[in-house]
Amino acid sequence: MVTYQTIISSKGQVVVPAELREQLGLTKGTRATWTEEKGRLILMPIGERMLDEIQGFLKPRAGQASAFEASLEERKRERRRERERR
Repeated sequence: MVTYQTIISSKGQVVVPAELREQLGLTKGTRATWTEEKGRLILMPIGERMLDEIQGFLKPRAGQASAFEASLEERKRERRRERERR
């Protein structure tokens, strides 16, 4: 297993090393999810195939936002809090 190092920016941003981006076909605008597992962060790209597989899971119940929409809203709130701290 190859290990890569990166730095978390003051805005909480992380750069995925070029070699990994090329291997995984990650391009600008690729969506991804973060998962914490036993103290490790796992970044998982959301490709078209994965979107198709989870489409039913993300469908909202009547009167509720989808899990995907809820996560986007949470990220917007995080950005606002980060801006307010400055």
